[in-house]
Amino acid sequence: MDCKSVMAPIKVDLFADELVGNVIDFMVEKHMGLVPVAERDGTFCGLISGEGLMQHLIPRTLSTVSHGFKRASFFDESAADMQARLEALRHKTVGEMVDRDARVAHPDTPLIDALMMICDKQYVVPVVDDAGKLVGAISFFSVLYGLKEEHTREQAAEAKAAEREARGAAKENGQ
Repeated sequence: MDCKSVMAPIKVDLFADELVGNVIDFMVEKHMGLVPVAERDGTFCGLISGEGLMQHLIPRTLSTVSHGFKRASFFDESAADMQARLEALRHKTVGEMVDRDARVAHPDTPLIDALMMICDKQYVVPVVDDAGKLVGAISFFSVLYGLKEEHTREQAAEAKAAEREARGAAKENGQ
């Protein structure tokens, strides 16, 4: 199998020059924590993640020293403080926040290679054409859906073949 057989086509374009607020709203609405981003010409730009966005909700003073901390409950933080940082984040451009080092696949890339990327903690694999245009994405869910559809197609083909074989046998027997 190749990537085009399981990739989900991109139905909503998210662009690098948009405000992060638009992407946050999209991510919340679609329950997606990692989404591909394109330039206005359709060229793949990178991935933006909920994890990357959440890092901006941590107070700057804590984020610079948090590497050794497992918890920060000693830090008194209000919802209003986090909301203020979220509002500031909403007014940045997506291009400022996007991970431009994301690995990509092509439609004819073997699916196993995309699965290896997913297992290597890149949970969404953008699929680009030869010109670098974003044409789809592969995730755990699109792989499962694609495999289910492929299995259904194989079962239908097997049933048709068995039906043809039964008709052929019936014809030979003069029925």
